[in-house]
Amino acid sequence: MRLAILCSGQAGQHRNMLDDLLVAPKCASMRQAASAVLGQDVAQWWNALGDKEIFLNQHAQFAIACYQLSIWARIAPLLPEPDLVAGYSLGELLAYHVAGALTAAETLRLVRARARLMDEAAAGAGSGCMVLWRGRVSPATLAARDRAISDYGLDIAIERRNGETVMAGPAQAIERFVADFQALNPGMVCLPVSIPAHSRYLAQAANSFRDILEASGIVAPKIPVLAGVDAMPVRSRAAAIDALSRQIATTIRWDGCMEALAESGIDKAIELGPGNDLAKLLAAEHPRVAAHAIGDFSDHHALVEWLK
Repeated sequence: MRLAILCSGQAGQHRNMLDDLLVAPKCASMRQAASAVLGQDVAQWWNALGDKEIFLNQHAQFAIACYQLSIWARIAPLLPEPDLVAGYSLGELLAYHVAGALTAAETLRLVRARARLMDEAAAGAGSGCMVLWRGRVSPATLAARDRAISDYGLDIAIERRNGETVMAGPAQAIERFVADFQALNPGMVCLPVSIPAHSRYLAQAANSFRDILEASGIVAPKIPVLAGVDAMPVRSRAAAIDALSRQIATTIRWDGCMEALAESGIDKAIELGPGNDLAKLLAAEHPRVAAHAIGDFSDHHALVEWLK
């Protein structure tokens, strides 16, 4: 068996996702690290957030990081060492923790810094800055879409599969784009993401995050991590810093990452979540890879049995 771990990005968070992890004994060290980074008790921080606030970038990135680090702390001792790790958007940073390049505390500090820099670079962009384009449409509609992307100043943020793309830009530009194409493509989905991630609008954040990574304790990963910008395996500290900084303002090639997973002989993949979007995408694109999210299993013993 060749195993991959997939680290999710934003948009799958929900109100109850941290309930169990904030009390589980095996997650105590994560809670301590998260509280130290926040400067307050992480459970109190999370419980004080409103239902809309959990989707704000500064809160969403940190909460998802807490979730995945906690999940990994609980399941890592039960699993064989993975052969590859891949992360989608924010998940690419978390992948370096799974791969042994970052401690939990350092990961959470970097997540906090990344979110702050992205918010500063996107100040004034608005509250809805990303839209998922999916579904079959005519060639004429695709041509009109591409012209509108240029006219409205949008960027392709993520290439997913079979024409599925995520576009990013200022909220008003996204609203105008959706208004133009909602009838022509009812499969579009406005994502609950408040920054134009992986676009030119975050170039300042990418440059500043590179400096922070250079000064951080990140080391060469023990397990190769696929770089989101080109799907190449990262094995050195320098390559990790380059990939993690570039991806903030550059298109993510998740389609290429899935291809690389399949070509490397991965036959089982586990998505840490929250949600199961990456597992579903991988299973649809490469059916011979058995992919599941943690949430697909009734408990961790069921996960272990599936791996057997």
